[in-house]
Amino acid sequence: MKREQFELLAPGGDLDSIKAAIAAGADAIYCGLDRFNARNRASNLTLDNLNGVLALAHQHDCKVFLTLNVLILESEIPAIVRLINQLTTTEIDGVIVQDLGLAYILKHHFPMLDVHASTQLNTHNEGQILFLNQLGVSRVNLSRELNIKEIKHLAQFGLAHDVLMEVFVHGSYCIGFSGICYISSARNGASGNRGRCSQPCREQYQTTQTGNDYPLNLKDNSAFGDLEALVDAGVYSLKVEGRIKKSHYVFTVVDNWRKQIDRLCDGEDLSSDTTELYTVFNRDFSNAFLQGDFGKNMYIDNPRDNAVTHFSKVYGVTSEDELNTIKTKLYDDKTQIIDRVAKEIADFDLSSAQNKGSSLKGGVGTPQTEKLNHHRPSNPVAKLSVLISSAKDVDLLDSNDIDLYYQLPMGMKAELAGLIELFSANTHLKPFFPSILIGDDFAAAVEFLDTVRPQLSITNNSGVAYQAKALGLGWIAGPEMNTTNSFTMHCQQQEFSASGAFISNELSKKQIFQLKRPDNFKTFYSIYHPNTLLTSRQCLFQQTEGCKKIKVNKGCLRRCEKRTSIINLKDTSYVVQKHKGSHNSMYSEHNVLNLELLKDFSELFTDVLIDLRDIQTETQVGVGKQELIELFLQGLQSNMRDADAVQNIQRQLLQTTNKQYHKGV
Repeated sequence: MKREQFELLAPGGDLDSIKAAIAAGADAIYCGLDRFNARNRASNLTLDNLNGVLALAHQHDCKVFLTLNVLILESEIPAIVRLINQLTTTEIDGVIVQDLGLAYILKHHFPMLDVHASTQLNTHNEGQILFLNQLGVSRVNLSRELNIKEIKHLAQFGLAHDVLMEVFVHGSYCIGFSGICYISSARNGASGNRGRCSQPCREQYQTTQTGNDYPLNLKDNSAFGDLEALVDAGVYSLKVEGRIKKSHYVFTVVDNWRKQIDRLCDGEDLSSDTTELYTVFNRDFSNAFLQGDFGKNMYIDNPRDNAVTHFSKVYGVTSEDELNTIKTKLYDDKTQIIDRVAKEIADFDLSSAQNKGSSLKGGVGTPQTEKLNHHRPSNPVAKLSVLISSAKDVDLLDSNDIDLYYQLPMGMKAELAGLIELFSANTHLKPFFPSILIGDDFAAAVEFLDTVRPQLSITNNSGVAYQAKALGLGWIAGPEMNTTNSFTMHCQQQEFSASGAFISNELSKKQIFQLKRPDNFKTFYSIYHPNTLLTSRQCLFQQTEGCKKIKVNKGCLRRCEKRTSIINLKDTSYVVQKHKGSHNSMYSEHNVLNLELLKDFSELFTDVLIDLRDIQTETQVGVGKQELIELFLQGLQSNMRDADAVQNIQRQLLQTTNKQYHKGV
């Protein structure tokens, strides 16, 4: 093995951590500025010291990638274009992005910059790799939930299309798929998609039926013993998580991984000694997602540092004196690491290149999208779409004035024959694709599209979008594709022939006001729905109401159907529901009801959706689905300006919320 076959990618949350990563032998560092990055709680860099960091890193053959991995608001487009102009005058090695509009700007106006896809884009299937490749992305950070077989398949596929794969190998696991986790956003406007996650999954909840106080808290990821498997899979970049961790943590983890990679390249036996990894912050370790053997053993009922507990078990501590000895030793060991890091980086000087190349003169002005407007010249009343998830609701309506969408399961393969039969028998049905479609389930989604040939679909998965375009089928970017600016809409339309897009429910009224809609492009908004906070490949019942199974298997995905609730001690309760054929999801206690939107934006939105899937929250519905549809149709006739029509809806939907529309992100 040659060292250039791999990249050890380290976090750089502040200057000391960046220096520590360089000293420990990182091949590359990802770091953010004080804006537009997904770790706002990190200290981050300023433009004034970026060039110093670049010069220091390059002296040590270490690359630097800048994280611009958040959703971009319309009002921020001029500022981020100015920033990118400035980056082109530096020697930055690449940028990491989440926002499709930003990726579009980079492709068409800054092709000299290397672009990587953030884990926030939740990439887990072939179609998504092709989608991102069309946007000029050279590297993809794969979803953390994938097993080594799935990773190998995508890595080999990526290599065939000149896209490198990046995999998290050490650090925090999230309970939900990245990019489609809205729990922090819904709670207080601190959106994970804006780098402000307040980590409600790490907080204490009312003790569950299984006796757990931290039912959403996972152990940390460590693939230290899986290096050979990752190499065999064809993974290029091995990524360490931790931009809010201290420099001694970064140094220790990177140093251990550097030595492990060097052993492999030198043909030596790999180490199994994790003593130093357990000495710095950890929540205990698991490689269960990577091994495809995940379940109850991935959870830990303590979000804080597990080091004392770990070494107490290792040394068989039985007394208070022995425990204090362990604590003292850990303190001394960490102090030694901190002192070592201080000595290693003492001569690292950033001042010589502090302000080099910081001029903003020249460059690209703010790009303008063509034919963007707020106005809908015809059809002044928004069209109603209805989302269902049960075959018994297929005959709910057959009016040409209403579009009826059917929620497809995440486990498409097992249900494919029945779904094809259902749609063939009900040609008025339109498919609504989920955000998660892994492996054979994505292949089944492709087969479904090719067989059914729906003229219009809503998809929350960009891989399906890519395939729809390839087949010449109309598609709408769903709510979980996170459309927050006009350039994202332009990207969807111009690059992938999208027919329209849902505007993100994370945006406030003020943030939506900035948007402009391309001509011949539909703009959707979900005005009534159960609020999906997160979706998890993990089982959310093992730590809540309990499950007899120790680990998740394929039967769980297809057959399991459960519901429970958990209560966060800081605020409210959340609904946990598993539907047959799909992964676990968590929902807000109350459904979202936004009747203000059309009154505020009668000319911006062409279509609105109401979600009538069978998801049981605490919202009380006083009428049947058909009657509810009629009430919404009546309200739409006046764009929700008819007070009586609005009150009729509100009387039948008790305990709803609309906080996000007013607080935004």
